[in-house]
Amino acid sequence: MLKRGIALVLFMGLVAVIGGVCATGEPASSEAQGAPAQEAWQSEFDDICSRSQNAMTFSEQELADLIQRCDVLMARIEKLDETRKKVYMGRLRMCRGLYAYVLESKKNDKR
Repeated sequence: MLKRGIALVLFMGLVAVIGGVCATGEPASSEAQGAPAQEAWQSEFDDICSRSQNAMTFSEQELADLIQRCDVLMARIEKLDETRKKVYMGRLRMCRGLYAYVLESKKNDKR
């Protein structure tokens, strides 16, 4: 149980560090900022990943919903240019991984 807690703390720290680095990697070109479709995926991305700090407080259903939202967003991020795809996909996978880990942990604790 202690190892699981330590692993979770390390993982959440990594997510926070990557999040801080990725947040500054947003493109500055005016054409990239003008497309509403890009703004929509960015808003969804920001909303999903900003919740990772509170992952332990969510219900199993909320975690399952976040995981499903991550899966839908991955398809949209796949269409980005290679650099942005690599950055955002990496962070989204970590957020999804955290939610999946916490969900599995909560299910195991019920047993």
